[in-house]
Amino acid sequence: MNFFKSLFVVKTSLLHGCLLFFTFFSLDAQDAKIIDQSHYSNVLGEIRNYRVFLPQGYEKNSEKRYPVIYYYHGWSQRYFGSIRDFQADEGESNGGDNIANFAAQHDVIIIKADGFNRRPNEEYYLRPYNVSPVETYRQFPLYFPELVNHIDNKYRTIADRNHRAISGLSMGGFMTFWISGKYPHLVSCAGNFCGSTEFVVGPYDFPVEYRHQDMYKNYGGVNLRLNYGDKDFIRAYHQDMNKIWTQVIDNYEYKVYDAGHSTAGLSEMFEFLMKSFENPPAKPAKWNHIDVYPAFTVWDYQVNSDRNIPGFTILENVDRRGFKCSVRTFLPDGELMPSVKLSVTTPPIYNKDQFYQIYDLNPLTEELEINSIKSDNKGQLRIELDGGIQEIGINKIDDDPNLTVASYQIENHNWVTHNKKMDLSVRLLNKGVKAGNNVRAKLEATRKSVDILQAESVFDKIESGKIKQSSSTFSFRIKENEVEIERFKLTIYDEKGNEWTDFIDVPIMIDEPLIKDFIIADGKTFEVAAAGDDTVSVFLGKGNGDGKANPGESIVILAKDEGQNYRTLLHSSDPYVNPGGIHLRESDNWSSYDHVGGSAKYSIPVISSDSPEGHLIRFFAEYWLPDYPDHIIKRGVVEIQVEGTDTTSPELEWVKVLGDNIICAKFYDGGPIISANAKLTLKENPEQSFDIELYDNGEEGDLNNSDRVFSRKIEERGFGLYQIQVEAKDIFGNKMIKEHPEIIILH
Repeated sequence: MNFFKSLFVVKTSLLHGCLLFFTFFSLDAQDAKIIDQSHYSNVLGEIRNYRVFLPQGYEKNSEKRYPVIYYYHGWSQRYFGSIRDFQADEGESNGGDNIANFAAQHDVIIIKADGFNRRPNEEYYLRPYNVSPVETYRQFPLYFPELVNHIDNKYRTIADRNHRAISGLSMGGFMTFWISGKYPHLVSCAGNFCGSTEFVVGPYDFPVEYRHQDMYKNYGGVNLRLNYGDKDFIRAYHQDMNKIWTQVIDNYEYKVYDAGHSTAGLSEMFEFLMKSFENPPAKPAKWNHIDVYPAFTVWDYQVNSDRNIPGFTILENVDRRGFKCSVRTFLPDGELMPSVKLSVTTPPIYNKDQFYQIYDLNPLTEELEINSIKSDNKGQLRIELDGGIQEIGINKIDDDPNLTVASYQIENHNWVTHNKKMDLSVRLLNKGVKAGNNVRAKLEATRKSVDILQAESVFDKIESGKIKQSSSTFSFRIKENEVEIERFKLTIYDEKGNEWTDFIDVPIMIDEPLIKDFIIADGKTFEVAAAGDDTVSVFLGKGNGDGKANPGESIVILAKDEGQNYRTLLHSSDPYVNPGGIHLRESDNWSSYDHVGGSAKYSIPVISSDSPEGHLIRFFAEYWLPDYPDHIIKRGVVEIQVEGTDTTSPELEWVKVLGDNIICAKFYDGGPIISANAKLTLKENPEQSFDIELYDNGEEGDLNNSDRVFSRKIEERGFGLYQIQVEAKDIFGNKMIKEHPEIIILH
């Protein structure tokens, strides 16, 4: 390639943590034009920089418009190139397979955004995008729509999702999949080079652990590709993700290159994006979305909530007939958060100023609430919800039934495993105003790794607002031992010819080997493996510390392997584990070992207070062993026997004070908590204190009935800073008293 360029560097300096880099380019006719620009961001509250790669002929043909690829750089890089060696995305960098050369030969605009995230009082900072850990209030995903709007107004873009893509390297690859999943209504395709698969992200005050493998439902209507090298230090995490994504995403592909951590196959990746522009995926008829932010917009639906603790808001099967909504502490099966209040405002897709019947059905309790809501003068509906599981049906008075899957259960095994006949029972719910008559359903495989043995079942009549189980079970067999999740398609029919389609994603576990060498940690200090290759001394579990599983205890199972104790991630379908939907999980971060951002998870199951003496509980267990740069995932089965009685007091998870002087305390216990109280002491005058009783009855200021969040609205007392002591007692008389470490504010 005849590449001629004169580069005049005016000034390079470090000043107040910002690298000033002013350039003037002179390019010949065969090159892309490269321009460094900036604009003021209202979202981030500061001037933000970006680099533009314009194709040949952009300035000659003033009528032509172009698709856009947004590119996100990696660690130690900026929009103008690498901080370490100042290598930019042009010339012979990456063997000539780079952004500038691609833009010179294709009709596309490429925008390279700046991920600079300097913290206050720091001279310079190599980690971009404010992830792992979240250290500033900058939220780069929230900035993306603003940047898109700015670029569409400044350059001749084809300003629609069909001609807009995201790509990026490493940390920028992580951002590529995160942003494309957050805004599927803004982009049609995404290309990830060697991206990390997990980081801590989200609001500064309550971030979460975000794993791409858990977020696969976000990508309906988005074409996805991953490029990574066979010598990439992140490759083990890519392999973990691929075991999930290839099974549940039809529009995902990946390619492994003879390369390390780099933009391997850049031209191939960008060609993939360009082909998506030619034949962009349509918006799905039904879509799903998971978001870490308390408020967000997706596909013109607006979601707002009062959540101020870490969590995920989940929308499923959204269309004009309704949706499913929940808020969880973590994915995929974290504890529900019914104390969260949220609202969903639909797009203007309904008749204006008309009443609709909103069926609100809880699939766990089968409780139904019917409300009549009037659309606004635009045709929008605003539906008020909480953070529990809610199936919402949106109905006119003459609408047909509205059937969907309420839940499923494996009847003949503890969990789904390989090479065995699995009997699957399905419960359907009807959130429509009319009954479904002569209802039947057919189960189909979406991959060749499974055989369907019994494909059909009958439900007969399902009344409005009711849930019904199939008259007989479906059955299947997983044929391939390496499969870790299986997606099934369930098609539901009624006698009027109505048809509904739902998907069931079933995790696959193993029934052997039996792990015999393990320890039950129930309130004692142990030396355990940590951070990949380290060992720490840590207090684990809550109980009497005798190494036995007693009712009411919270335990950690330590698998002994290669002379170390490894904390395990556990799954069980046993009814005496995690009563009332409790689900506790912690993380052992491996960043200091493999520099990726991932973490090994471990469970803290709670044994039900009414578990019988001698009851045997089976857990599917998983833990990680180091094998740098990889990790070896060990799996097996642990069996424990419950002994003794409940002598363990309730445990406090958190305390919050809402703006309207409602104090909330979240507890967990193996059985019912019969009372909770709080003592508040004025910080400036310890002699001034008062006691209040907290409730979990949905009344007197309590947010939600029986959600283990005990609340009370406090009458106005004037502004004051208070220390708080919380007390709770269970039905066995076990009492907990704990000082909350943070100062709270009352007014």
